[in-house]
Amino acid sequence: DHATFAKMKSLGLDPKAYLANNDATAFFALTGDLLLTGPTLTNVNDVRVILVD
Repeated sequence: DHATFAKMKSLGLDPKAYLANNDATAFFALTGDLLLTGPTLTNVNDVRVILVD
């Protein structure tokens, strides 16, 4: 969102470099926007997000 974008700019992060490295975890950890779900005890890596506006 716009807040993450603003943090990225203020930190001087290059999102293309993180994408090229497949390293979204480090990117969002640095911006403070990393979501950690914890163990789900399943072997499924799917995430569903529903946006209600």
